[in-house]
Amino acid sequence: MPRIGRVQSGTGIYHVMLRGINRQDIFEEPDDYWTFTNILSALQNRLNDDLVTRTITCHIYAYCLMPNHVHLLLCEKNWHLGEVVKSLAASYALYFNKKYGRIGHLFQDRYKSEPCNDSEYFLTLFRYIHQNPVKARLVSLAEEYEYSSWPNDYLGKASLPICYIQSVINRYGIDELTEWVNMPLANNVSCLDINEHRIIADETIRQLILKKCGAESITSFQLFSKERQKDIVRDVMMELGAGPRQMSRVTGLSYTLIYKACK
Repeated sequence: MPRIGRVQSGTGIYHVMLRGINRQDIFEEPDDYWTFTNILSALQNRLNDDLVTRTITCHIYAYCLMPNHVHLLLCEKNWHLGEVVKSLAASYALYFNKKYGRIGHLFQDRYKSEPCNDSEYFLTLFRYIHQNPVKARLVSLAEEYEYSSWPNDYLGKASLPICYIQSVINRYGIDELTEWVNMPLANNVSCLDINEHRIIADETIRQLILKKCGAESITSFQLFSKERQKDIVRDVMMELGAGPRQMSRVTGLSYTLIYKACK
């Protein structure tokens, strides 16, 4: 079945979501988040091959880096959306794979995007993106999440801001933006989503497994009997609400064994 073409934006502004392949974490430690933001910053004002001239590829208005996915609110300039996303994903995957000794794809093959054609929906997306960590229960307030543009760019906590904030502030005002970001969106507001209401980092699962079984590593856990493995997996899934595919990825156990443990 052929892929459905993307809906084009009349303004050039899009909400974009990139997520890890098989929903795996794409950020393991703070340096990974900062590397991604550095790539994001450099991407917008790209030095050309002649090492003299520059190309404005896009303008980023908002971002939020979650453990296994990324949200961006950006406007096309001299590059099409696909070129921007491809360059960003390739640069970060190269860094991540080299650092962690892995090969292959890091991101799900096809990123998701939706157009933003009016100022009202722009504000909705702006709020939605910055409220993601709160919705996922990673923090209590959007300003507490250190890997998003709200505290770093709009509240001035970053030494090197990434986003083109002035046009947004001129349009809405920082006081109004603050009020809206801190006001939860209604449950019936529909934006690009991946059921983010509950996100559990792989490392959280890994640590709980090791705590419950008393092992020093996942490799040691894999030496336990199948029944013991199933008991621990079942306990961890009930406690954290993790899914069988994520449990299989973290433990290295077969999906079939994990699925049976759920019953």
